[in-house]
Amino acid sequence: MADIVFSLFLHTGRCAVARVVFMHDRNYKRLFSFRRMVEDLLRAVCDVELVEGLDFQGLTKLSTDYVGERGQERLGDCVWRVPFHDGWIYLLVLLEFQSSKDAVMALRNLEYTALLYTELGRTGHLGAPGEWPPVLPLVLYNGDTPWTEDVEMRRLIAPTLPVLEPFQPSQRSLVLDERRIAVDDLPVGNLMRAVAGLEQSRTPEELGQSTVELGDWPGAPIGRELGRAFVAWIQEMANLMESGEPLELGETLEEASMALVDRVAEWPEMYRREGGTEALRRVVCRMVERRFGVGTTSRLANLLASIDDADRLEEVTLWVMDCRTVDELIGRVSRGEGLGN
Repeated sequence: MADIVFSLFLHTGRCAVARVVFMHDRNYKRLFSFRRMVEDLLRAVCDVELVEGLDFQGLTKLSTDYVGERGQERLGDCVWRVPFHDGWIYLLVLLEFQSSKDAVMALRNLEYTALLYTELGRTGHLGAPGEWPPVLPLVLYNGDTPWTEDVEMRRLIAPTLPVLEPFQPSQRSLVLDERRIAVDDLPVGNLMRAVAGLEQSRTPEELGQSTVELGDWPGAPIGRELGRAFVAWIQEMANLMESGEPLELGETLEEASMALVDRVAEWPEMYRREGGTEALRRVVCRMVERRFGVGTTSRLANLLASIDDADRLEEVTLWVMDCRTVDELIGRVSRGEGLGN
């Protein structure tokens, strides 16, 4: 059977600050350098027919440095080779992290595919014309807004005469939107459920719950090194959610779970002690933006300003977790449910 090549593009939309983006990129690269993560990703997004044809025991990490004929350079990507039951296929993992959607992602995928073919030809692994490996570009996206960009190369080109259509480049990408996919739609025991759960966490409480669940994962036990890779990523996410002194999570998932649970328990009291009701209002605003999106706090500003009691503001922080929409939250705050009005 001809070789098959998969291109995996990972995008982040977490922060525009270069240092933070770099750290997130580094942690994602580390996470997807583990065979189990790559296997679980393919099992989560590929058709059963394809998955059943793969021998995941043969997953092998390959070199990632190659340069096109015109000097285009690709460095630092994760490249894997996995045997098919009756032949070999190549899994190419290109980690492309960015803080926003890319309207020309389809073109970039096409460029990366061309570079890949060039490199396979240079190293003698391309095969004769007619035997080149097919390509499946996969976009693993975790930006702040839903992915709406075209994933079909032909849709980037203006409509033309039917006689010209066969001559236009064509390639489609498969998109997995991590922060909006229903976690329950992913296979039970698959670590992509954990990745999606962590990506969808908006507060330390949600992050702590996802970490606890990861520590008690129902699938095969998570090895020490993969666990440490998850902790490094969770550590970064926790620090982005905290405005004060960075929280040290340790090195194991058990240590991280305990640290997050302890921090969530003391969170409202800490802000009450250090900044009073005004600090607690900032807590609510941060939680609302994390959960419902930037700009949603403006609708709550006047309502929060009218609440002067710290205990009442702490209860609002719990409502942020309970409510499914910002409208539901605003309604509860307006009515003062449970606030002893």
